[in-house]
Amino acid sequence: MSDQVLKLEEEQCRDILDHYNNPELIYKGGQRIVYRFDHPEYGVVALKVGRYKTPDNPNGWDIERIEREINILQDIDSQYYPKNFCFKKLPDGRYIIIEEFIDSTPLSHCMDTFKKPSEALNLIKNLVIGLNVIWKMNVVHRDLKPDNILIKESNLPTIIDLGIARSLDSTSITETLLGGPCSKLYAAPEQLHYDKKRIDKRTDQYNLGIILVQLLLKGTHPFDPSLVGGNSIPHNIINGNWYTSIFNEPVLSPIFPLASQLLSPKPYQRFRFSNMILDKIDSCLEVYQ
Repeated sequence: MSDQVLKLEEEQCRDILDHYNNPELIYKGGQRIVYRFDHPEYGVVALKVGRYKTPDNPNGWDIERIEREINILQDIDSQYYPKNFCFKKLPDGRYIIIEEFIDSTPLSHCMDTFKKPSEALNLIKNLVIGLNVIWKMNVVHRDLKPDNILIKESNLPTIIDLGIARSLDSTSITETLLGGPCSKLYAAPEQLHYDKKRIDKRTDQYNLGIILVQLLLKGTHPFDPSLVGGNSIPHNIINGNWYTSIFNEPVLSPIFPLASQLLSPKPYQRFRFSNMILDKIDSCLEVYQ
C-alpha cells in the first residue's frame, strides 16, 4: 500500500471526524483508520473508519464479514468482547464503527507476561470462558490467535476479530477456496483441509492448544520447523508434528494431557463440552498451588 493511498484514506475521514470531539489517531492501515475519543454517552471509544469492497473498489474489506462481526458483537454483553455501539455503512464505500476502547496489548506482543505455568493456564481458562459465550450462540470464532487476543492490565483477555466467525445455524458466506478462511499458522487440521463438515466449536479448541503450548515455550510456535523439522508450520499441523518434548520437564508434565487433547488431530478426540476443558484446567492448576 503506497503512502499516497494511506494519505488519501486519512483525508477521506475529515468529514466524519468533524462530528466527534478531539479524536486521536491510534492506528492507520491500508483500508482502515482507527481513532480514540471521549464519547458523551459511552466514555472512551474507538472510532473505526474503513472502506469496503464495491464494484468500483475491490481493495476494501468484505462488507459481509464486517456485518457478521457487528451482528455477533451486538448480541454479546461480556467482559471478554468489546461492546459495539454503532455501525454505519455509507453509500460511498466507507463504513463507520464505534465500539468500546480496550486499553490493552495484543498477546503476540506480551507472551512473556505469562511466564509461570499457572499464569498460562489461567489465561487459557479465561479464553475458554470467553469463547463459551459465542459457543453457546452456536458460533465458532475460527481465527483465534495471539494477534486477536488483547491483554488488559488485569491480564484478562479480550477476544476480537470475529470477521470469519461462523454461525453453525446459518448458511456460510465463505467462498470455496483451498484452505478456507483461517490464519494458517493457528488453524486446526480440519481448517487446513477445508473440511467444513468437521468445523465446529472444537476447532477453536485446537487454536487454544497451540496458544497454550506457545506460552509454555516462551513464544515459540510448537509446530515450528526449527523445533520439529518439517516443511512449514501448516505442514506440521496437518501431520500432527508438534514439540511434545517440553512436557518432559517435570514442572510442565501435568499439563500434557490437557495440551494433547486440545491438539488432537480429529475434532471428536477433543473435549465435548467447555466445562470438561475447565475441569481439566482446574486439575492442572491444583498442582501449581
